[in-house]
Amino acid sequence: MEEHKEDKVIAMKTHKKQKKLSAIPFKKILLGIVACLILAVVIIAGTCQIKEIKIDGLDSYTEAEVKKAVIEKGYVDNSVAYYIKCKLSQPELLPFIESMSVELESPNKICIHVKEKKRAGCLEYNGRYVYFDKNGYALESYQKKYDDVPLVTGLKYDELVMQEKIPVEKKEIFTYLLELTMTIDKYQLPIDQIHIKSDGNALLMSGDLTVDLYNRKDIDIKIPELSGILKKLKGKSGTIDMKYFDEDQKITLFRPKKS
Repeated sequence: MEEHKEDKVIAMKTHKKQKKLSAIPFKKILLGIVACLILAVVIIAGTCQIKEIKIDGLDSYTEAEVKKAVIEKGYVDNSVAYYIKCKLSQPELLPFIESMSVELESPNKICIHVKEKKRAGCLEYNGRYVYFDKNGYALESYQKKYDDVPLVTGLKYDELVMQEKIPVEKKEIFTYLLELTMTIDKYQLPIDQIHIKSDGNALLMSGDLTVDLYNRKDIDIKIPELSGILKKLKGKSGTIDMKYFDEDQKITLFRPKKS
């Protein structure tokens, strides 16, 4: 009986020793992992400094404009760190950049892929061009005029405030204008200017051609029809009258400009 008790005591002592021994390797492994992580951070910090930034997917903005915005909006001069940062939260680079993503091309080179959103139109205000989006928000004020963005004239509004909706007097006319700009963009019509007349109807200017839409009806069929008409009359000057145009009778009159 005494022998059995002695065996039990020895067994317990052996078990405690084993527990102690098994704890030592775990601490060493943990310290090793921490040391490796610190070493990796040091290596990344020393070898992944950004030396070249490429910009891809530009439509209207220039590479210089986007690079400037990148540097000013939470830039980190380390390719891996900047990649991770942009994965967690995308910086808002410019008003008409819808999204951006960072690609690591090498430890010292990144490529920023951007997707621009369309400018619906622009207004002349205080000697500058104010660009608005499809929801009617004034987002950008530039001295330059983009060729593919129609200039809107004749619209009555109060003071423009950036990042806010354009405060037009008649909401229904502005709703019509936004529908018009979106349809023009959809069918890629080469319209330079949209003039809102006093009665709320629109004139479209394309080079030396003026299109009188006459009323606010049937935009969805007038604009697609115009695509072919403008191609046929390219290089000519005069007025395209759509007074008699509707779904049943697609009548369009052309009055050449008198020389």
